[in-house]
Amino acid sequence: MNVESGRPRMVARLVDHLISWIDGKWAVVTDEPTKNLVLALFNELQKLESCGDDELRLLWLTAPRGEIEDFGDYDEYLEMGEVSSREEFERLWLDYYPQPVKWYKLAMVFWNGWYSVFLDNKLVLQIQPEPEKQLPMEKTDLAEWLLSATIDTVESVRSGTYNEFVRQNLPYRKKKGRILREDFWSIFSEEKTAYFENITQDDVDRFVKLMDAQPDDSPNERLPEMTAQKFFDCCRLGYEANNYKGIGELDARELYCAHADGRDDGLLDIDPNSAEDFASWYHNPEFRGGHPWEVCRGGNSTHISLYANSDENGWWFSLAGSSYGRSVETVKFYLALADAGLPTYLRDGKELADMITGRDFIGIVPEDVFPRYCAQMFTDKRIIDFMNLPYEETEAIIKASYWYPLREVRLI
Repeated sequence: MNVESGRPRMVARLVDHLISWIDGKWAVVTDEPTKNLVLALFNELQKLESCGDDELRLLWLTAPRGEIEDFGDYDEYLEMGEVSSREEFERLWLDYYPQPVKWYKLAMVFWNGWYSVFLDNKLVLQIQPEPEKQLPMEKTDLAEWLLSATIDTVESVRSGTYNEFVRQNLPYRKKKGRILREDFWSIFSEEKTAYFENITQDDVDRFVKLMDAQPDDSPNERLPEMTAQKFFDCCRLGYEANNYKGIGELDARELYCAHADGRDDGLLDIDPNSAEDFASWYHNPEFRGGHPWEVCRGGNSTHISLYANSDENGWWFSLAGSSYGRSVETVKFYLALADAGLPTYLRDGKELADMITGRDFIGIVPEDVFPRYCAQMFTDKRIIDFMNLPYEETEAIIKASYWYPLREVRLI
């Protein structure tokens, strides 16, 4: 699948360098020779069935690892202090490139006059109808290699060898799979021990029963009114359950200020004991730029939120925080609210019950995919936690996992 056809020899190290160097911001092609190569690449890929919108075509290409001299100059690495011996230099080379070839996912789309080429989800070449101004960057070698490798690969599709070759040889780090958390914990028992360090089995059992009985969209009960102080008091229950800093020293409002996101959207400015003020603030469309419900700070996918909700029957709470790293905190937060008799709906509650009992699946995504917000990749299962294939106990994880069949590439 790698034929050089007289063109400059491309090895994985050089391909990786070009991907890193271009990295989207230098992808626009402005010179005619490289434009012609990109158009020829598009025409070659048109021989294949599309696999998505905007004329999407996907192929797996390989580049040889090459010799250690292709990786770098030993004397330079030695001088920079990166290695202390030739043996260490060789180990470094093989750490980066353990296999004789490296695999790359080629994707190309066409939309409204834009031709875009991606390698491992990174934009490397793009023709724009009215290209933005930028410094000319030499990308001909990459375009030539992509065209040459694609011609060879399309020929292997035609000869009937491509799909089987990919099935047999594509590294697991490039594949999509899933593993039962119980099986994952049996391999990484120390992670299971750490996960349950701050929660009792009685709490786990009680939580699972509550989730089995939870309605589909909201609790059955309602509160007749809501105030800012009631909201802060509910937050305090969750903070106390998780032994947050300041318990016993700060009041409920102060605890909220210490642990919430900080963008309260004016919640801290209203009369804390006035139901009328809270309702007026809550229904004011101007107050929608902050994060008053993010009551436990975190990242985009790792915070915990407590929402106040209302309908014609009254007020209730919904709690959200399903990231694996915050899941025990969320469970304890929910139990504290339930113990206080507060009407609370837990988002992803059944999924969290499966997670805490090891019955859920962890989605394994390819190494070029960041393991967040990947639910759309797993349409056959409801999966909310994701990872890349670990570098420890790799073979054990591979054997314990289900690996999804690869999409077959076919000619039109």
